[in-house]
Amino acid sequence: MRLTAIRLAGFKSFADNTTFPVDAPVTGIIGPNGCGKSNIIDAVRWVLGETAAKQLRGQAMTDIIFAGAANRRAAGMASVALHFDNSDGSAGGAFADYAELIIARKVGSDGQSQYSINNKRVRRRDIVELLQGTGVGARSYAVIEQGMISRIIEAKPEELRSYIEEAAGIAHYKTRRKESEARMTDVREHLTRHDDRLQQLGKQRDKLAQEAATARQWRELNQKQQHLAHRLQSWQYHQTQRQLDAAQSQYQEDRAALEDLFAHSGIDEAQLAALAEQHAAAKEAHKNAENQTLQSAAQLAQLRRALEKDRQSQQHLAQNARDHEARLARLRQQNGEDDGQQQQHRAEIERLEQQLTAERPALDKARAASDAARAAAETLRHKLDANRETRHHAENRLYTATHRLNDAQAQYQRLEQRRAEPIGQEDEEDDDTLETLALEQETLAIALETAAETLAAAEEAVQTAQEQHHASENRLRQQHTQRERQQTELDTLRRLQPPPAADSAQPDAPRLSEHLRVDPVWQTAIGRHLGERLHASIGAAHWQHALTHGHAQLSGGGVPAAWQPYLASDADLHPWFGHLQPLAKHDHDIRPDDLADGVQYLTLDGSSISRSSVQPAPAADDQLARQSRIATLEAALAAGETALRALEAEHQTQQETLAGAIAQRDNARRQHEQHEQQQREHSHRLALSRQQQQHRATLRAQQQRAAATLAEDIAAAARHLEQARQEQTQAEQALATLPPIQALEYEYQAQHAHYQETARITQQHEEHIRAAETALEQHRAHLAAGEKQQTRLAEDIAATETALATLHEQLETLALTLEENHLSLETHEQTHAENEQHRALSAQTLEKIAHELHREQEAQRERAHRRQLAEERLQHHQQQIEQLHQQQQRIIAELLSDNHEPLPEAAEDEAALSADIRALKQQKEALGAVNLAAITDYDSAENEYSALETQCRDLRDTLALLEEAINKLDDETRSRLQETLDIVNRHFANLFPILFRGGEAELAWTEGDILDAGITIAVRPPGKKVKNLSVLSGGEKALTALALVFALFRLNPAPFCLLDEVDAPLDDANVGRLSNLLRDMATQTQFIVITHRKRTMQTCDHLIGVTMSEPGVSRLVAVQFAE
Repeated sequence: MRLTAIRLAGFKSFADNTTFPVDAPVTGIIGPNGCGKSNIIDAVRWVLGETAAKQLRGQAMTDIIFAGAANRRAAGMASVALHFDNSDGSAGGAFADYAELIIARKVGSDGQSQYSINNKRVRRRDIVELLQGTGVGARSYAVIEQGMISRIIEAKPEELRSYIEEAAGIAHYKTRRKESEARMTDVREHLTRHDDRLQQLGKQRDKLAQEAATARQWRELNQKQQHLAHRLQSWQYHQTQRQLDAAQSQYQEDRAALEDLFAHSGIDEAQLAALAEQHAAAKEAHKNAENQTLQSAAQLAQLRRALEKDRQSQQHLAQNARDHEARLARLRQQNGEDDGQQQQHRAEIERLEQQLTAERPALDKARAASDAARAAAETLRHKLDANRETRHHAENRLYTATHRLNDAQAQYQRLEQRRAEPIGQEDEEDDDTLETLALEQETLAIALETAAETLAAAEEAVQTAQEQHHASENRLRQQHTQRERQQTELDTLRRLQPPPAADSAQPDAPRLSEHLRVDPVWQTAIGRHLGERLHASIGAAHWQHALTHGHAQLSGGGVPAAWQPYLASDADLHPWFGHLQPLAKHDHDIRPDDLADGVQYLTLDGSSISRSSVQPAPAADDQLARQSRIATLEAALAAGETALRALEAEHQTQQETLAGAIAQRDNARRQHEQHEQQQREHSHRLALSRQQQQHRATLRAQQQRAAATLAEDIAAAARHLEQARQEQTQAEQALATLPPIQALEYEYQAQHAHYQETARITQQHEEHIRAAETALEQHRAHLAAGEKQQTRLAEDIAATETALATLHEQLETLALTLEENHLSLETHEQTHAENEQHRALSAQTLEKIAHELHREQEAQRERAHRRQLAEERLQHHQQQIEQLHQQQQRIIAELLSDNHEPLPEAAEDEAALSADIRALKQQKEALGAVNLAAITDYDSAENEYSALETQCRDLRDTLALLEEAINKLDDETRSRLQETLDIVNRHFANLFPILFRGGEAELAWTEGDILDAGITIAVRPPGKKVKNLSVLSGGEKALTALALVFALFRLNPAPFCLLDEVDAPLDDANVGRLSNLLRDMATQTQFIVITHRKRTMQTCDHLIGVTMSEPGVSRLVAVQFAE
């Protein structure tokens, strides 16, 4: 199986549908940082089943979907597909016959992934199983991302173990062990439940033996109690009838008295209505008088408030006039003070203007001197900088010449040393050895092919045996489940089925339900219709009462003709079905056209219906259906026991066949793996011998070409050396001729100090002038503000004088208004007194009429009270009659439920009968809780106990077989792991010196069982003693990890390997050795390398360039070196 292409669409930065052709042995992926190269690694890991978004450098699985760019909309879905060439049929399982395999995965915005193989929807587990044992997986050693190389070395022993397990291909062992452990857990749970059930049944069985005797004693007491209750109920029935007659007579007398009271109530109500009208008129007159009084009082209060308000206004205006007079005096005083301050500001402004006129000529003179000093200092600074630049260039020329002289001397010495070295001669590889190795390789290939055929046949036999074993196991499990379900249902139905009631008259007589066979369609209806009579004995007496449902007597006879298609019985069913016709419809489906006149029907719901009446079905459970189901389940359980024994025998045979097939398959697999390992090791030796022969030939040719050109290189190096010496001498002479710069620096410093002094004097003059100008502006501002203040004061004085005159006018007007309000107040006070007198007279009249109305209402309430008492007595008698009717109906219902007739009226002692019944109840209660079905339950418990004992033995046998199978798997896993570690260790020890030019390396188990132990790495680079891997450099850690990974690939070559910048910490020499090893390993495994190193790029057969010409969107360009 070989990887041919990787297709991405909408995955991270690959917005478009992009296909990477990777069919070359070594494919390189190059491009600048941040262009999306590592997204290819993430895509491969994701399509192989990675489920953790963190491992894909995201927070959620939807983060891998292209999120959009400046000119691109976000994608709605991401998809990745791996195309494999499976023409060799190396892919196992159902896809072995496909020449091409396409493993794909896609995810939408909802975060749900879909997997497919060749466009066929599969589970993630199917992809993992397809690639199981190939070394390819989401977190296998075939995908090495950035930083993973160093993490391999720093990994914990338990994490290193996972790589060995992947290389050993023991995933299927772990899967089988996990399945066996799950089955053991299920078996243990079943066994625990069965043991618990056995203990419960044992206790229940012992308890039921005692309960059976108690149940028989309880039945005897119950029969006696029912006989006494029948006598008591008959006496209560006749007593209730006498009470009912007396109550009805009293009810008629009370009803006549109530009608007489109602006849006299009309006259009293007319008198009361006349008084009520008089009272309403008096009340209205009194209300009008009160309203007039309130209105006059309100007007009077309003005038008083207005008078008080005018007085307050007069006081307020007088106070405002006094305030304005005082304010006018203050304004005139402030105006005089402001005139003095304005005169002072004008004098200070004149003085400051004279001072500024004297200071400005001195400032101009100081500025001229400062500008001249600055120009002279700038001239000297430019001259000094030019001299420094010239000297700096001369020193750089001298440094460059000296450096070139040293390089030329070193180059000349190296060439002289190479000329002194002899050209090494290596012994050529013996051609006979290569020929012998090739013949051995062909022999091993034939043996491997034979072992593969044997293994395939064994695998097919195991698969067939497993399928047969699983099928047998499923059938056995289904049979057990079905039997348990049927047994549980049967027990439940038996508990729900009521025990047959004992008949004191005929305790041994057969029950009606035992002699009744009903069509399943009519079981519910007939069961509800008969009710408790299903358990009546044939020949028991029944009776019929005029106020209740009809009942009849059972006796020998037949089935009515209309019911013979649905019923069969050797009992006489005419009393219950002779007056009924079957109507095979449910209640809600019946129409009037379905019913004939004068015919009573029984429906499928158990209702009794005719054209004139409907009697709904009584609430009852389906005893007949349950009895039929119990018989069916008992027959099914008997047949299931026979089938279960046959299935157990078949299952035991399948287990033995499967164990034999597994043993043969494991033996064939070990032989195949041994032949395969021998062939790989032999192929490696053959390829290594050929490579060494080619390497020695290339080395001899390179040495011969180097010797021919060495003399020319030495002569050129001598010329370069002499030229470098001359350039150094000229640079030293040019530097010596330059004049010193110390005098020029002293002159510049003196001129710069003179410039700073003149600048300081100029700054002092500028500060004096700025201070004078600031003070001048302040005084001018104060003068302007003062003038504005004087203007405002003049305006305020004029406004205050005007307001004062207005206030005096308002005071005079208010005095006239106060005099008018006094006169109006006296007039309204006289009117209010007259209204108050009229209101008092109307109140006296209203009180007199209200007193008469109250007296008449009291008399009316008294008469109503008497009527209410009469109505209550009448209602009481009516309730008493209803209660007696209900009591009589209850007694009749109790007699009917027990299938008894009322006894003839006779003298009975109610107290004695009640005492006897209480005594029997106490005896029954003394027995405690009684299980009437104890005898039947005891037999059921005994049968179930025996069946559970047999099942427990079977489960323990199954548990022993599973433990034995797990032990065998553990032994095979230990052997496979140890064998794998030995082989990987041998390859690791061979590859480590190749990459390090020497040294040693070893893998070892930690302490404990191999099944749980981790793996440690011990290395010793050339010339170093390493106690801890953390002291290794970054390059040494990378080389160690690569040696381990390639050792795993030599044991179990994966179809492809992805390496993401694993050469980043290596120098050029180590990159070269890594490239040579890649070319060697490429014969068995495809390599896809992401790199920035030129040497690694040269090793690749095909280069794929990734660019990001559009921000946020990755694209690719490809280069085929072979072309």
